[in-house]
Amino acid sequence: MAERASWLVIGAGAAGSIHVRQLLARGYAVTVADADPARAQALAQATGATAGDLEGEFRGAVIATPANTRLPLVERALQLAEVLVCEKPLALAAEDAQAIAGMAPGRIYIAESQCYGGADGLDVRRMADRIDAGEFGRPVIWRVRAMTKYRPQAWCQDLSVGGGAFMEGGVHMLTTARVLFGEAVKWQGSVRSFAGGTGPDTGTFIIDYEHGDCLTLDLAWGSESCFTGQCAPFASACGIVGPVRCEAWWSPDDHAAMWEHLSRCLRGGAEPVATVDHAAGAVADVWRCYAAAGIVEPEGAGARASHARG
Repeated sequence: MAERASWLVIGAGAAGSIHVRQLLARGYAVTVADADPARAQALAQATGATAGDLEGEFRGAVIATPANTRLPLVERALQLAEVLVCEKPLALAAEDAQAIAGMAPGRIYIAESQCYGGADGLDVRRMADRIDAGEFGRPVIWRVRAMTKYRPQAWCQDLSVGGGAFMEGGVHMLTTARVLFGEAVKWQGSVRSFAGGTGPDTGTFIIDYEHGDCLTLDLAWGSESCFTGQCAPFASACGIVGPVRCEAWWSPDDHAAMWEHLSRCLRGGAEPVATVDHAAGAVADVWRCYAAAGIVEPEGAGARASHARG
């Protein structure tokens, strides 16, 4: 049986490997499990972790698997661990994300790395405070243009598995926007797929929030120009715009800062910047913007519904 001070990381892919290394760097014993035991073994050998399965007792667990697998894994992980850190998106289906947000209050955290950064890991919280203090005036617009050389994996491009680029990548900004602005009240979307999957990889979201604030998100993962290096991020196209003040600002992406802050949260010395409620709302935001673009949540996207039919 694993020691109570150890962690279980479920998922040995790119995200799982980041969490394994961050936990090991903080002195924890780490067990990694994957649906493919050979992949778990390979990551364990590469990092010094231990390969295992979904058994034992752990201080904490991390879920780093595709979005459509989350709900049953959360239910299982809560039986094995005192606390749980779940990768974004919180789930594929809005119903599942809301169900997770309502489980085990105080025991589930979201691994939202773009809500952390800077010297103290609180850049997003600081920006939210500045907005609330009226430094920018209201309404405030957060304009984000994100283009990447990252080629989406097949599971991400499948609407019923990964939800497309806006669910896998854009949800970073949607979660952050809820930290900055609060509840969303209006959703618009225009999306398309250049890479040929069923999940949109390129397009624009426009979301209005309860205090009159607005997020405009332009995201491109599927254009061939991204993959050939002809398209790169434009930091100058990202910023907070208000009637009083405008400022170039990009939500930072810092896994080390995230784990430093989460560690303080687990010790009772801090509160998370992005909560599971923010993350659940962001999942719903994706589907509402998709719906505005004529794309509906596929039947069976909810893990609970899939299990019931199975």
